[in-house]
Amino acid sequence: MVQNANGNSTLSGRKEREMARRREAILDAAQEIFESVGYVNASMAEIAAKAEFGVGTIYQFFPGKQELISEVIARGIDRYVAGVGRIMADRRPWKEQLEAYIHYYLSWIEEHPEFHRLIYEIFYSQIPDVVSRIFERFREIRMQDIRFIREIFTRANEENPRFDPDLMSLTIPGMLHAIGDNWYLGLLGKRPTAYISRILQLILREDYRD
Repeated sequence: MVQNANGNSTLSGRKEREMARRREAILDAAQEIFESVGYVNASMAEIAAKAEFGVGTIYQFFPGKQELISEVIARGIDRYVAGVGRIMADRRPWKEQLEAYIHYYLSWIEEHPEFHRLIYEIFYSQIPDVVSRIFERFREIRMQDIRFIREIFTRANEENPRFDPDLMSLTIPGMLHAIGDNWYLGLLGKRPTAYISRILQLILREDYRD
């Protein structure tokens, strides 16, 4: 009886891993298609073909295209948040932590331009149910960033009380967001990461070199 139980457990574990693998493959394919042709122009059949599954398999995991785009964006957001979490957990000196955050944020924008464009499409298309869900995720991210920057400058003031942590927690994410927006619109003459040293000079009011 124990042997059968273990056998069933093994089979169940394999099935779960296979289901997880298929789900990730579908999300990978969907993200590539969405980023290539946009949400509106993408079809479930095209995504299924890219993932090398039948359309019916896609619907086993996702009821429709709205749920699929929601998961694609949520997964991308989770990956970004995980990176910020690693910076937050690394208790280095506050200036180094600030630089790491700014570098990570602008590098992420620079390395994922199509994902950034996809997010804009979702917000401006006003797709029912999707926008509200994504908005809440972005609100959570912004609150996390605000708390993190506030904590950095609270630590900075322990050395020299010259910063307003609340103001800095609003100004810095806003500045980085503006750079990301202008990069997406093609209005920047430089890559986002090229502005890192100037941003740090402006914030710290001291000479900064890469």
